[in-house]
Amino acid sequence: MDRMDQILVAAERQGFKCFQAHSGMWIFSRGMVTLTIHHTPITEGEWMDMLNALRGAGLIFPEE
Repeated sequence: MDRMDQILVAAERQGFKCFQAHSGMWIFSRGMVTLTIHHTPITEGEWMDMLNALRGAGLIFPEE
């Protein structure tokens, strides 16, 4: 399982709806919160930005 798969599993277990649009954009939503990630992260900085945004939206990762 790759990084993105792990994030999707964690998000869905915590009530997020996750999908990828035809454009490649990822959408994560739960309640009144919706995050859009313009493409699957490539650089470490992009991964950190996405993870921090998801944490800010309430996603809790197992190691936390």
